[in-house]
Amino acid sequence: MDTMTIIWIIVAIVVVLAVIALLVAASRKRNERRHQEADSIRARAQEQTSVVEKREAIAEETAADARRAQAEAEAKAAEAKRLQVDAQTHQNTATTSRDDLKHEWQRADELDPDVKTTDTPPNDARATDARTTGTGPTNARATDARTTGAKPANGRPTGTDSTNTHGAHAKPTDTSST
Repeated sequence: MDTMTIIWIIVAIVVVLAVIALLVAASRKRNERRHQEADSIRARAQEQTSVVEKREAIAEETAADARRAQAEAEAKAAEAKRLQVDAQTHQNTATTSRDDLKHEWQRADELDPDVKTTDTPPNDARATDARTTGTGPTNARATDARTTGAKPANGRPTGTDSTNTHGAHAKPTDTSST
């Protein structure tokens, strides 16, 4: 081999080694850049982690508030239902008591020989006196639809006389001057 060929082979080897060195250096630089970029991404992710954790905490707190509000709503609904049942029970008791009271009035009127009853059906509005409606004059016996005549059938005073002694179920009147 001649010297020129050896020189060209050496030059070619040097060029190949230089290219390999450049490729290795570029690869290392690229890896270093990628490593720095990964570190930067990790730093941003770390910053966002606290924000995300705060959002998660807010979401969990809101969910707990929603569960608490739902439980309160269910408790209130149960209380409302219980109160409705109580109200219905009280209404039924009041109706029964009103019916019993009406029967007592009827029984007292049947026993009292001075009260004249009509053949008006009990549901007829004309048969309802001031005692059952809560309206009208204070002396219910004076305006009882079952009595006839201008004054009470029992002949008792109408409540305007100060010597009136009220019966067991007559309502006293106010005799004070106005």
